[in-house]
Amino acid sequence: MSRRPELGLAALHAFVAVAEELHFGRAAKRLNVAQPPLSQSIQRLEALVGHRLLERDTRKARLTAAGLALLPIARRLLDEAAAGLEKVRRVARGEAGLLTMGFTPTTALQVLPAIVHDCRARLPHLDLQLIELLPDPMADMLQAGRIDVGLGREIAAEAGLQTSVLLDEPYVAVLPASHPEAATADPIELEVLREADFIFYPTDRTSGNNARVVEMCVARGFVPRVVQEAPGWQTAISLVGSGLGVTVLPACTRSLALPGVTFRPIRGSALSRIALLHRIGDERPILQQFLANAPLAVSAIKRLPA
Repeated sequence: MSRRPELGLAALHAFVAVAEELHFGRAAKRLNVAQPPLSQSIQRLEALVGHRLLERDTRKARLTAAGLALLPIARRLLDEAAAGLEKVRRVARGEAGLLTMGFTPTTALQVLPAIVHDCRARLPHLDLQLIELLPDPMADMLQAGRIDVGLGREIAAEAGLQTSVLLDEPYVAVLPASHPEAATADPIELEVLREADFIFYPTDRTSGNNARVVEMCVARGFVPRVVQEAPGWQTAISLVGSGLGVTVLPACTRSLALPGVTFRPIRGSALSRIALLHRIGDERPILQQFLANAPLAVSAIKRLPA
């Protein structure tokens, strides 16, 4: 590999100015320098190239064949240097860089799209890589450095990790349209569902949803009678629409409304907490900027009616 030339940006700036003006006096004025130092800079550049770049007399300058060949190269090098410096500045300001975010499926209806949309608007130079995860592996992947931040429901901070709460979302009752409590949009008391058949989810896919719903029911004096497990929210809502039973889900699931299904607010509902999880001590500017912007991204969701 040949030795890199000691080619300074100042010399390239000087050469481009003279090449474009074809006059040392005008080029010196453009660069706001005296003419002798400008001439010396061109001479040093010519010595480095090993060939004359400009023919000059008292009235004007003219590019030689070597100068004509160097001009587009010099312009490209200056443009690349300017772009590179701006990229470095963006990284230092927390406006650019790579972040890998793991997210659980239960955040994908409202919070994840809001964050992605906000990042595209506020941080257009952020390279945000997304990985869908079940809740259990998220902390391990953070600890191992395989992801930089996690987005999930009811996630707990383990040693070395920290949570940043984004949203506390109420639950709603999901009822068949034929259910007696489906007739109005008013909030219901959860205990009116004590005799209903419930549809739940496999324990390893719930992000704490099963436990929270059971807690709510027990607090109202009954244990839900589970007759069916469903692999996801949309399947559960479909089964509710078929009349198989009822379920209780975070309020964001109203966006999955299907024929034959009614969503009712629950009076005194517990809250489903959505948070970001990240490593303590990770002070990269892009991560700090992301953590600062994420609450702004979900602020519109917080204003939606329960």
